[in-house]
Amino acid sequence: MKNTNNIVKFHKQIQINIGLVIFGIIFIYVLFHIFSYLTSDNITVYEVKEGTIAQNYTYQALAIRQEEVVSAAATGDLFYYASNLDQVGVKSNIYSIDTSGEITQQLKAHSDETVVLTDSDFSHLESKIRDFVYEYDGNQYQKVYNFKTDLSSNLQQYYSNRLMDEISAQIDQATQEGKFTFYTAPTSGVVVYQTDGYETLTLENVSSDSFDTGHLSVTNLKTQDKIEAGQPVYKLILSDQWNLVMLIDEGLAQTLLEDETIYLQIRFLEDNATTWAACSVTQKAGDYYLVLSLDDSVARYADARFLPIELLMDEQSGLKIPNTAITEKEFFTVPKSYFFLGNDSKSSGLMVAQKKGGYEFVTPTIYYETEDYYYIDSEDVSADAVIQQPNSQNTYTIGSQTATLQGVYNINKGYAVFKQIDILYQNEDYAIISTGTTYGLSLYDHIVLQGDQVEENQIIH
Repeated sequence: MKNTNNIVKFHKQIQINIGLVIFGIIFIYVLFHIFSYLTSDNITVYEVKEGTIAQNYTYQALAIRQEEVVSAAATGDLFYYASNLDQVGVKSNIYSIDTSGEITQQLKAHSDETVVLTDSDFSHLESKIRDFVYEYDGNQYQKVYNFKTDLSSNLQQYYSNRLMDEISAQIDQATQEGKFTFYTAPTSGVVVYQTDGYETLTLENVSSDSFDTGHLSVTNLKTQDKIEAGQPVYKLILSDQWNLVMLIDEGLAQTLLEDETIYLQIRFLEDNATTWAACSVTQKAGDYYLVLSLDDSVARYADARFLPIELLMDEQSGLKIPNTAITEKEFFTVPKSYFFLGNDSKSSGLMVAQKKGGYEFVTPTIYYETEDYYYIDSEDVSADAVIQQPNSQNTYTIGSQTATLQGVYNINKGYAVFKQIDILYQNEDYAIISTGTTYGLSLYDHIVLQGDQVEENQIIH
């Protein structure tokens, strides 16, 4: 039997896997940075750009015009010759009534045939189609049908003007027999083939109930083929002078009255066209009304009773920055008389008293100035430091007077530097600030979007 007493047991050596160690270090490093990113404030950089802010004064304005509804003089088949929104003169042919229906039937039958249009006709149609496409709004689909009716009417008019020459003999005979009659405009104006029940409304009888769109009763007269005597056949806008009326709150009314505003610039939101209008404010039964008087564009909007418009007031342009970037910082205010050039420095500085005696010339960063004071912080000169006025025994204690400035943190150099701003106008999201200020921002500067999360000289990655 073998002797086992001579067997020596060796401890098993621990082998270190270098790959696992490196992987572990990298894993811990990644976890640390993920944790740091999730728990730290994420700083966002914003590039300063030019912009415009206008206070939002948008209203549904009620249009009041000099309007006359013309009724049919007889009963019969109806045929129109003037286009919708056309400017017509006295004695211009507007429509005809055919009591027998023979002439009108021929005109409508021939209107389906191919007729060569003139360049002027094509230009007119292209203009109408272009305006419709540009102003198209999917929320007002009813306008598609109105546009279709107007376009068909225009084509029919072009066709009829040429075809009437071919049947002129028949028209003359029917006219002599009293079966066919042309009816002309009693006065010059803009032709509108639509009524809405507001034609008799004036500035004197307008009220808050007038703004209830439920009272509108719109009728498209162009869809009529036959008409009874006394029925509305078209409408005439008699003057280029018209008014837009809107209900406003007391605050805006008082602002306009206090500023003695005579004219306002407005924008028609339907097509973004702008114009100037004379304005006045009236009060009835506790309500305030803004009345805008215009002498242009009546034909452009003649078939609309309510027009969405924007009052272009308080519009400001400049450098546009988010409100979240704006913060406040307290500064020491130091009289300008204590600053001077010294020690071959090109910058103004202060003579600051030292604890061991004597004075040291210090050039602090100036953040803002008024007529009498410079604004500095505690980076170069601490509170309670004593400075001496040049060529005088007068002294001043830093921190005895302070002031707060609004500003943002500029990070063009990779660290946060406070820059004072002069706010011209501000809404809920953005502010417009002055350009070209001595200690302020410039176009394309980079600032911190979260102004309250940064401190002076903080490194921004």
